[in-house]
Amino acid sequence: MAGASTLGGLLLLAAPAQAAEPSAPATEVTDTAVDQIIISARRREEKLQDTPITVSAVSGRVIETERLDRVADYAAKIANFGALQQNARVSTLTVRGVGGNANSDGSEAGVGLMVDGVFFTHPGFSWLDFVDLDHVELARGPQGTLLGKNTTVGALVVTTKAPSYAPEAFVSGTAANHDRYQLRANLSGPLVADKVAGRLTLYGDTGGGWIRNKADGKSYLDNRRWAVRGQLLFDPNPSFSDRLIVEHYNTKEYNNYTPAVADPLTFANGAPRNGWARKLAAGFGYTSSYDVEDANFDTQARAVSRTDGVSNIATFKLGDYGLTAISAWRRFYFRPNNDSDSTPFPIFRSGYDVDVDQYSQELRLASPTGGAVDWQTGIYLLKQEVRSNYRVRLLSKATAFFVSPLLPDAVLDGVEADQIGRADTTSAAIFGHGTWHVSDRAALAAGLRYTHEDREASNTAVSFGGVALTGRLAPLAVYRAAVTGPDFTVGGRRKDGSLSWLINPSYRISDAVLAYASVSYGEKSGAANLGARPGDRIIIDPEKSTDYELGLKTTLAGGRATLNVNLYRNTIDGYQAPYIDPNGATTRSYLANVGKVRLQGIEAEGAAQVTRHLNLSFATAWGESIYVSYKNAPPPTELTYAGAPVTADLSGKQMPFAPNWTGNISARWEQPIASGLSLFAYANETWRSRTYLNPLSAYGRQEGYALTNAGIGLRGQDDRWSVTLWAKNLFDKRYAIAFTTATAVTPYTAILGDPRTVGVTLTARPF
Repeated sequence: MAGASTLGGLLLLAAPAQAAEPSAPATEVTDTAVDQIIISARRREEKLQDTPITVSAVSGRVIETERLDRVADYAAKIANFGALQQNARVSTLTVRGVGGNANSDGSEAGVGLMVDGVFFTHPGFSWLDFVDLDHVELARGPQGTLLGKNTTVGALVVTTKAPSYAPEAFVSGTAANHDRYQLRANLSGPLVADKVAGRLTLYGDTGGGWIRNKADGKSYLDNRRWAVRGQLLFDPNPSFSDRLIVEHYNTKEYNNYTPAVADPLTFANGAPRNGWARKLAAGFGYTSSYDVEDANFDTQARAVSRTDGVSNIATFKLGDYGLTAISAWRRFYFRPNNDSDSTPFPIFRSGYDVDVDQYSQELRLASPTGGAVDWQTGIYLLKQEVRSNYRVRLLSKATAFFVSPLLPDAVLDGVEADQIGRADTTSAAIFGHGTWHVSDRAALAAGLRYTHEDREASNTAVSFGGVALTGRLAPLAVYRAAVTGPDFTVGGRRKDGSLSWLINPSYRISDAVLAYASVSYGEKSGAANLGARPGDRIIIDPEKSTDYELGLKTTLAGGRATLNVNLYRNTIDGYQAPYIDPNGATTRSYLANVGKVRLQGIEAEGAAQVTRHLNLSFATAWGESIYVSYKNAPPPTELTYAGAPVTADLSGKQMPFAPNWTGNISARWEQPIASGLSLFAYANETWRSRTYLNPLSAYGRQEGYALTNAGIGLRGQDDRWSVTLWAKNLFDKRYAIAFTTATAVTPYTAILGDPRTVGVTLTARPF
């Protein structure tokens, strides 16, 4: 009993100002109530604690105060969430260990991204630093009946601040170690009194590189980005409003540094392996380094990305009904400029040049609330064009590396091999979602969506360049052809229709306790395999996700604390992942539907306003994300010796990006002192248990780790100014976010987490 009492007390006091900020019950609310937050995961404004679905939220105030600059930083407040953000293309969001397809331009993510009501399909859009935020939300489970396009495991909903008729100004400057400097500024106010308001947001971030390249002295893993967003809010009368958003994001960074961490010299059976390290030793007498800070690249250049967007949100009042029209266009541009051989020798450069254009239109009609039944219905239209060119540029020492140092450089020098992938998607959906308020305490929500998609894709391989291998050089042409492969074109088209649905009963046990359950089904579109070769399916089947949720949302101590707990079980059939045909002519892997995965576990989060000055929060999750069936997976490179099975069976194994434990605990404190001044501080601890690239390999394993962020500062009266001394990764934990597998010409590499960053931030609000 004593143990149970202690645990209950800890759960009451340790809880998320981030994801909670919820409402108190209808009973008395004290001046120490946990802050409320209004969310829109069901496309209506609702209090978080009154919304009977599994959703977490972080307020813009917390994001600003605790310097949660990047999407990946949200994991410091939301359990079972992660973001891989190596660069603008290799970006993906994960929920419960699944999200995936960060390296496949023709497939969509399992976790959707919605910004100001607009759903973005390509994973590269999640790379952005979202600033000037009102709040962010994470809705777990299949989404589709309301939140834009279908997803299988969740959606991140980002809401920026809208223009204000009350004049506002904000400017923030930051200086940190590694010569990092950051500037943010917002200006908002009326342009035409009570009719038109505007908002301008500016953002810049430079420096921060912490890996020094030996070849040219450049600082890798730096920041060099800027963004501008302009908004107009037009309110001519109470029955109509229109919000126009125009934005541009630009980065030009050395964020494409992935250091070698291993390259096996022998296979698992002891036989010698002629991989990356041996090729370098034989061709150049070079001894490979696996020190992640020992960069020595000769052809690395900055990766360039640009994102442009225009969206318009028009709302009409038709009596008691509301009509919303959201029109949007988004463009994504990426050029990687990689030194792919990871050496000081000019061997080869490779990477995906990506261009994406997305157009969407949503019309949504909503009934009034307060009656026995409320509902929303609408249509959603999407057109997306993806161009992904995998360019391999062979340089002067390519022949010595790929073929033999005894052959002339001219065999491969100057040759380029491209695979030009194209994917065009047209999608149309009709949806409806309604809630029947059975009584004052019981409600039943349900949703249904039908989606029709027309997808066309192709992949064209072509090689060119280099000297002509004719005359006395003609016998060398066979070596070039062995490296570049044959030219080819494959293509296909597919039309699909799918249903997504949701059943979501809830019951308010008391004013302070809400119980809910849900069962939902959704599909992620069939992916376009832009690496397809002759004989491969270029458009594969959709993923099919069925999810069960059971949860409680509680408000305690007269609104001073919240505690939310939910259980989940999610199965995904037709999971999209690399596959090897065991009966094929080669052991090459390609994207396919490989089997079934299962996600199950428990998530808990809470917040407590312990005193007027102290807020505690926590979020934690335990779960398992496993391959139920995945029999023909690519084996790790050390298991590809002669006579070994050509495929690996990962059935029953843990998935990458899926730690069994994740969590965080935070404290925020503020104390008024003299003359309107306040002293404030915060601390946050985030942890993740062990993960690995491949459960059959000794390489690519990341042990569990914890990260500590903290800050202390002084704030002026009415928050007119503040100064904050802060640190991220205070104890300088070195860790990897992800690993890539070794091939015949590349080693195992790591995507590194950020080291300790210490800085000072000054903010001012002139009005």
